[in-house]
Amino acid sequence: MRYARATFRFFALCGITAGYYLRWLTGAPFVFATNSRARDWRNRNFCGWARTSVRVMGMSINVRNQPPTGPFLMVSNHLSYVDIIVLGSQANCAFVAKSEVARWPIIGLICRTMDTIFIDRNLRKDIPGVMQRIEETMRRGLGVVLFAEGTSTNGQCVLPFKTSLLEFAARNLSAVHYASVGYVVPSGEPSADRSVCWWGDMTFPGHLFRLLQLPSFEASLIYGSKPIVAGDRRVLAAKLWSAVSSQLRSSPKARGPQRRSADVVEEGGQLGDPGLTKELELSP
Repeated sequence: MRYARATFRFFALCGITAGYYLRWLTGAPFVFATNSRARDWRNRNFCGWARTSVRVMGMSINVRNQPPTGPFLMVSNHLSYVDIIVLGSQANCAFVAKSEVARWPIIGLICRTMDTIFIDRNLRKDIPGVMQRIEETMRRGLGVVLFAEGTSTNGQCVLPFKTSLLEFAARNLSAVHYASVGYVVPSGEPSADRSVCWWGDMTFPGHLFRLLQLPSFEASLIYGSKPIVAGDRRVLAAKLWSAVSSQLRSSPKARGPQRRSADVVEEGGQLGDPGLTKELELSP
């Protein structure tokens, strides 16, 4: 039964993804005359894909507070590729991804046409161009989500936030929103850090198939009540880290201890114990 459920859901997700992408392509020639119509058509299809995927995966989302409306910049903790679906189902936003994703067959094409912003984290010279693309995306009315930890974790702590991509927000004294994500699975199922979170040496195909075997699971999404402003990127990162960590501690569905000091790191700095993390393709 579990294998049959996972198999059905996998093919359903493939069909949903193909269907919404073809729908977007079909309508694209008629809406690209204006930026606002192109943006609205993109949002309608991306959000529709995410919300339909939520139902197919057997996921429910418990949302606290209201999501920001575009344009906005938002940071979040990072547990899994599922975070993309959760956040994308609630707000019109684009994500930052590592540059390798752009070259992936099919997935790379979809990401490129859905306004994903790519970065090579090994090249510091890439950062100014990425910041410019973030600003351009926001000027078009979209939100941009940064997973400021730069990696996914098992949820036992919030890793120090990288500061580099927060430079333009600090320089312009722009407000930065924040959100925290957590997951809960039914009693008797593998714990969320093994079945939903994607970290350590987990492979994507194996993890996805285990995830789709779950009869159901719940995502807890908490939006910050007020965005944060600071004129120094390190101060901004520390305040955002503290706010996200505080939300997770206050949530009855947060798991595990939180890091006690709000450290921040530069791009390419040490992120912590690699045994607790997995460098994720969809993270800055």
